Amino acid sequence: MSESKALRSGVGYTLGNILIKGINFLTLPIFSRLLSPEEFGVYNVFASYDMILFVLIGLALHTSIQSANLEFRGKINSYTSSISLIYILNGLVALAVAVLFRRALGQVLALPPASLTMLVLGSFSTAVIQLYNTRISLDYSYKKYLLVSACSSILNITLSLVLILTVFSENRAMGRIIGASLPAFLISVVLLISFFRKAKPRISKTYWNFGIKYSLPIVPHGISQMLLNQCDRIMISKMVSDAAAGIYSLAGNIKLILVIITESVTTAWTTWFYSQMDKGEKNAIQKRATQLLLLFFVLTSGLMALSPELVQLLGGAKYTLGKYVAIPLVLDAFALFLYNLVVPAQYYAKKTTYIMYGTVAAAVVNIVLNYVFIKLYGFVAAAYTTLASYLLFAAVHYFISGKLLKFFVVPPSRMLGVCAAVAAMAAWQLLFVDSILLRWGICAVMVIPVSLYLLKQMRKDKASV
Repeated sequence: MSESKALRSGVGYTLGNILIKGINFLTLPIFSRLLSPEEFGVYNVFASYDMILFVLIGLALHTSIQSANLEFRGKINSYTSSISLIYILNGLVALAVAVLFRRALGQVLALPPASLTMLVLGSFSTAVIQLYNTRISLDYSYKKYLLVSACSSILNITLSLVLILTVFSENRAMGRIIGASLPAFLISVVLLISFFRKAKPRISKTYWNFGIKYSLPIVPHGISQMLLNQCDRIMISKMVSDAAAGIYSLAGNIKLILVIITESVTTAWTTWFYSQMDKGEKNAIQKRATQLLLLFFVLTSGLMALSPELVQLLGGAKYTLGKYVAIPLVLDAFALFLYNLVVPAQYYAKKTTYIMYGTVAAAVVNIVLNYVFIKLYGFVAAAYTTLASYLLFAAVHYFISGKLLKFFVVPPSRMLGVCAAVAAMAAWQLLFVDSILLRWGICAVMVIPVSLYLLKQMRKDKASV
């Protein structure tokens, strides 16, 4: 029953995420044409800072929910309500700093001073929404998750378009920033009220000590992970131009297709992984993990084959250079999936310090490589330096997780085989980036047999239930 529920939840998260966040993806051509590459770059640099600040405001406390549910059985609503007060406190401090030092911070971050308030509100909202999503994942409540995501996406797009076309027609980047941040903040307020209705908010030394002790080592990991995800855009903006950051960001949006699916699957995978570990089901974990690995080989290969055409579709002629970075950026998303596949082992073992070490190392490598190679070869180099860092990121956590579990989530021979196949596919796609027939043809040759194998396995599993 647990596996069936996790499967339904995973499918629900995935399909709903594709439909809801697909709205954002489908409206990307609208925003890429309404905004110049420079304005598009400014907005994406703002979004990068938003993802970094959300870690500081939330202190990664959402990662403690799974373990708190076991530690404080039957009291998870009280725990969630209590630690949400930490979010409010941190948000108020960040807002005060943003208002008092807006000019100096604006210069350092290369953002309009007026956008800093929106930056705090957006980051606070992201942290609260992440806490809510983690809490409801315990109940596999994907419908609630989808409702929140749908409201956020629709309001984000609608308000952004209204502001860009009216009040902020002369400052469209600011219109996009407000349109993205304000709806999320309103939703976060509603979610906080829902926490407080289920359990009266109170400062609990026991809850706060547990949450902070568990999550604090993850904060450097979270910041490093966000730097790994976002610093390429920030560094391109500062070292090349906002326009280059805009082109790079548009190409980076293609990998979001894979990231969305990864996030959806991970939500159900983590909860199911915990339940299987409690029962000592090593073989079940390895079997399902291998199937997920093959599924993502299919998805990654298909997305790489389509990426040059997607760049043209999403951005038009002024973003054409993006096709040279789209394929390595899709590989980033595949490496991120590998990380999400194995990292639940470290959370389960409550060894979050290991997570910090691995991610900090990858982030430092990324910053250094970006600094060196962006200077030498321009913004295209950032895609490859970031890919190298992501591969290091995934590899480090793969071996750490194997050490903690005393077995590998995916056996090394299977992991190496699939990764080699993905690398071969990427090399072919890059070699023939201007030939649609050769790219799509080799993709079909490699993907169809694997897809048929997965379908056969699914039928076999269904028959054995």
